Amino acid sequence: MPVEITFIRHGQTTGNAAGRWQGHTNSSLTDLGKNQAEKLGAKLAASEFDLVVSSDLDRTMETAAALGRPIEPDARWREPFFGDWEDLTTAEIMTTDAAALGALFSGEDIAPGGGERLSTVVERTSAALDEVVDRVGDGSVAIVSHGMSLLLLITNLLGTKLPSPLRLLGNTSVATALSDDGFRLRTYNDDTHLGHTPLPHFGSSPEDTEMLLIRHGRTQSNDEQRWQGHVDGVLTELGRDQARRLAQYLPPIDALYASPLARAADTAAAIAEEQGVPVELEPALKEIGFGVWEGMTRDEIASAFPGEYADFSSGGDVRRGGTGETFGEVRKRMTDAVATIVARHPGQEIGLVSHGGATRAYATEVLGIPFEGRNRLQSLGNTHYARLAFTGRGATLVSWNLGPHLI
Repeated sequence: MPVEITFIRHGQTTGNAAGRWQGHTNSSLTDLGKNQAEKLGAKLAASEFDLVVSSDLDRTMETAAALGRPIEPDARWREPFFGDWEDLTTAEIMTTDAAALGALFSGEDIAPGGGERLSTVVERTSAALDEVVDRVGDGSVAIVSHGMSLLLLITNLLGTKLPSPLRLLGNTSVATALSDDGFRLRTYNDDTHLGHTPLPHFGSSPEDTEMLLIRHGRTQSNDEQRWQGHVDGVLTELGRDQARRLAQYLPPIDALYASPLARAADTAAAIAEEQGVPVELEPALKEIGFGVWEGMTRDEIASAFPGEYADFSSGGDVRRGGTGETFGEVRKRMTDAVATIVARHPGQEIGLVSHGGATRAYATEVLGIPFEGRNRLQSLGNTHYARLAFTGRGATLVSWNLGPHLI
């Protein structure tokens, strides 16, 4: 059985509020941070954690206390030691160590401020994670740590290179994962317990574009675990309800695009009706084509096409169903389509409604995960969404697989 892992960043601190690099420096939660921790505790009240582990610094221990369970402190979950940079602002570091700061932001494995090398942080957090996974067995663990430490660890577990294409976790934001002969990221940067319905602006320039990447609602083929591909299935009653609830929850968007397949187009139509924006259908946002496998279950495919299915199961990126598509082809058409759409909407917030396989293919491109590692990222659930920001440095995955409207 897999181990369920919940990663949590601490609440806002006095250092966060002042924009200071904290590292190993102790700082207390602000009133806002305490409120964030209380909301986090309410969010996770029903979670049955077998173990709660925390960095031993005050800000993490105080946040972990909101979970209402015994806490095991472990210094290996501390933030990186930033040496001479600790308690300084980024502007102050720029005046004295601009070259090193630039190297850090470029993804070089440096020791910021003469402190701790980034690779050392990954080594200690990875060892700590392996230890708790072994101890928990088939249970669940909550780990309360820090923004940079968790970013470095999760980036490494995904097989992604620095500089990380992931956004830093927000205060009390949550990431969840499974560990079972490997690592699978299920959700990332979930701060929905804080009640953020407006889409925050994550870019650094007014010209930066932000995007909600959405999977369609539930279909009968989903219920029957059939591979839909380009088959034009419709939403079930549950799927229509999911789409309505999503439409009522989402913040305002400026433009809306969708796959022309009915399950995606109908999901987008619910959003369009709520928001008062038109839907533009884009064929390049379709699901991966499964050829003659479309409409079949996995067992039916394995029985009817044993040789072809064996090639697929061996891990090769083969053309699905003979006449379908490869994962790489879908990844490229999705990437090209998103780039074209983003270029049309500088400084705007856009929505894209697509499919489970297609959205994961695109996200693995953003994250730099090769085909062989695609299962490190779990597919979006029905009407779940991801947030992305597009800046001068390219695409950044802000959050993944959020579905607060279904709770």
